[in-house]
Parts: sequence; structure tokens; C-alpha cells
Amino acid sequence: MAKVLNLNTFLLILLISTSFVATSITGCDSSGGGGGNKTTIRGTIEQVIGGSGDVSDIRVSIFEGNKRRKSDRTNNAGEFKITYKPDDNSPRIEFEGDDFILSRNISITRGSDVTLDEIIDTITPEIIFTEWTVEQDRLRLSSFDQVIFNSTEAIFRIDGNGHDCIRAKGESQVEITAMSISLIECSEGITTSSFALVDLRADEDINIISNKDGIKSQDNSSVTLSMTLNPLDNNIFVTSNRENGIRASGSSVVFVDPQNNCTITGAKDAVRQSGTSTVNTTTCTLVSDN
Repeated sequence: MAKVLNLNTFLLILLISTSFVATSITGCDSSGGGGGNKTTIRGTIEQVIGGSGDVSDIRVSIFEGNKRRKSDRTNNAGEFKITYKPDDNSPRIEFEGDDFILSRNISITRGSDVTLDEIIDTITPEIIFTEWTVEQDRLRLSSFDQVIFNSTEAIFRIDGNGHDCIRAKGESQVEITAMSISLIECSEGITTSSFALVDLRADEDINIISNKDGIKSQDNSSVTLSMTLNPLDNNIFVTSNRENGIRASGSSVVFVDPQNNCTITGAKDAVRQSGTSTVNTTTCTLVSDN
């Protein structure tokens, strides 16, 4: 005869199940590499126009909604550093001096090290970013995880250090829009399977350098490399030192749409397809040793 769960046991199972689903949807463990889920924002206030002009002892804070998540004060050189675990991919950064408070929203990903230098103009008023570089840990995504970054002011880089730079499976999603995007020192640059989607868009260059396949799409997954809506000088380069520039299988789709130049290079094949896969590289130069 089947046993009947008592109320306490049922509630415990329900709590565990709910926690698992919530983790899957929010993508709490989507970032790989050694940085985990924390983000570090370091920067320098290079100049304050108006007021006292002093760059020291300015309070720099990160807000999610109306909640102040973390803050730091600049030293005599205007330098600050904030490390925290973001829950929002579009927080607000605030600069508070003796005679001004200025803020604006920025785009954030977990597991990244961000350099954010700025000039603060209290007269206009505005915050001018003179440098915005994102050094992202390699990405590992599974069912329903999401990584979304959207700012064409930023340079976005992933150093795979010999591992896959972006690996996505399940119905996961990576959408990165930036000034330029670089995936370097990758085992495989981008590898996708089972309905995953990776979409990289840049005003300037997209550059993928890998030892194995530059792009490896499988099953029903999709990979897009393209220019933004208003590109400045967009070029796309995919290079595999030992394998294929693009390897597509199953019914996967790979779409490459540059503004200007595009080169797909493979030590074996520039493009290798199987199954009913679709690869669109019509404006690209294909280079291979075969």
C-alpha cells in the first residue's frame, strides 16, 4: 500500500522544488570561471567640473531599485572599488559629493570585473564615461539561464584561458550588445545545444579566437554575430587554430551579418555542416587549409 506524505514532509519537498525552479530561471549559477557570481566595479573619477572640483571623498554607490547595495568613497586620486552580487542587470550608479548628486543606469553581468572611469560635470549636469571595459568570466548556462548586457559604450571581453568561452544549453539565452566584443584564448569560442540562443552585436569588431571550433552549434540552437542598428565600423572575425571556424549540426542556425569585413578561418574547414543546419556567411571570406 502506498504511503501518504504528512504535511511537514510535503511542505519540505515543495520548498526544495520551488527553490530549484527559482534558481534555474534567474540563472544564479550561469557564470563559469573563478569569479563566481560577484561583480567588481573599479574606477577613477578623473575630473569634477564645477563646484569644488575635488575628486576625493566622493561616495560611489550601486542601487537596485531604491535599495543601496554597496558603496565606497574615492581616495585622493579619485579611485573607488565596489564588489557585490547583482540581482539586477541594469542597476544605478550614484556619485555623491559635497555639492552634487548625479546618477545613471549601467548594464551589469555577474562574474565580471569592470573598469569604469568617468568625468563628472555638475554644470551640464552629466556623467561622461571615458573608459568602460568589462572583463567577463567564461559563461556556462543551462536551462532558462540568461545573461543580458546592453551598452554600446562598453568594451566586452571574455578570456577563456583554454576553456570554452561561452557554453549554453537548454533554453538558455546570451544577449550581448557592446562597442566591441572579444572572445580569446578559448577552447571553443561559442558552443550551443538544445534550444540555446547566443546573440552578439557590436558597433565595432567582434573577434573570436579559439583552439577548437570557433562556433559549434548543435540540435535546435542558434548563434548570431552581427552589427548593431547604428554601427560605427563593424567587422567580424572568427578564427580556429586547430579545428573549424563554424561547425553546425542538427537543425541549428548560425547567422553572421557584418557591416564591413568578415573572415571565417578554420585550420580544417571554415564552415562544416551536417544534418539540416543553416549557416549564413554570404558576405564573409572563408579561409581553410582543406
